[in-house]
Amino acid sequence: MGLTMCQEFEDAALPAGMVRAEDPRADELYRQAVEFDKAGKYGDAIDALEEIVFYHELSPNAPKARYMLGQMYEKEQDYRQAFKEYGKVISRYHNSTYYTKALNRQLALAMDAANGKMKTPVMWGLWNTEMEYSVVEQWLQEIVSNAPYNDMAATALSVLAQYQLKNDKIASARETYRQLAYNYPDDALAPGAQLMVAKLWAEERARGNNNMVNVTKAQEAYEEFLLRYPNHKESATARKQVVNMRSLLVGQELEVGKYYLFRANEYGAAMQCFQNVINEAKQNPEAAREARRLYRQARSLNAGVAQQ
Repeated sequence: MGLTMCQEFEDAALPAGMVRAEDPRADELYRQAVEFDKAGKYGDAIDALEEIVFYHELSPNAPKARYMLGQMYEKEQDYRQAFKEYGKVISRYHNSTYYTKALNRQLALAMDAANGKMKTPVMWGLWNTEMEYSVVEQWLQEIVSNAPYNDMAATALSVLAQYQLKNDKIASARETYRQLAYNYPDDALAPGAQLMVAKLWAEERARGNNNMVNVTKAQEAYEEFLLRYPNHKESATARKQVVNMRSLLVGQELEVGKYYLFRANEYGAAMQCFQNVINEAKQNPEAAREARRLYRQARSLNAGVAQQ
């Protein structure tokens, strides 16, 4: 009779060196599961496979049984449980050929969910809806966590960032792109991710947030791109954006000077801002011309205050 294990081992790590050379009962259960699958009896297949993974976890076919269990849950459209079963393959069977297969299935499920291709039944199957945002995000993050050194990690991060943008999670998407570019600099997706970090910082201004910090962050991100990928096909665009960001910063410094001059009546502070703009005339000649005129005005007013 084949060795059976108590259910308390379900969530435990597989003991090293305890895999049986054979397990006839587990083999018979797997054969039954395959037959049930062919007959479209997925529920019966799940029952047979669950008996293997619960009570015959040390049998040679336990990894493929766990993987097949995920497949059966997919056919039953229980995608959450399918993803979970694939995760157990990943966490318990690192040396199995099913390890990479399970990772691929997790990524495929997450990508379908992120792209709106996965529909799940709600209200007792009265209608179908897309997978919840929190579930999709958690799935993609889990893939990265499960295999941080696998090529799939960068792909998962890219899909996650795009999904976050689709759902107007701008700050989250920017951070995800940053993580991709920073942790996987040699991946083919990294240059585009770095450009997206810069672009999303720059677009804060287009959304009405003129904070100088956002423009500075955009400039730094474009400069980081040029530092890492000087010969990239987008390098010329990045250089133009650096110049543009610098020009915008000079323009914003001019606006700060105007605030000090016309609203706060802080003429000394206004003069300092206008001088900074004048010093950056190459970056924004038009702003520098206006700053020279306003500098003279601020200096005159400042002198009048000093004489009082």
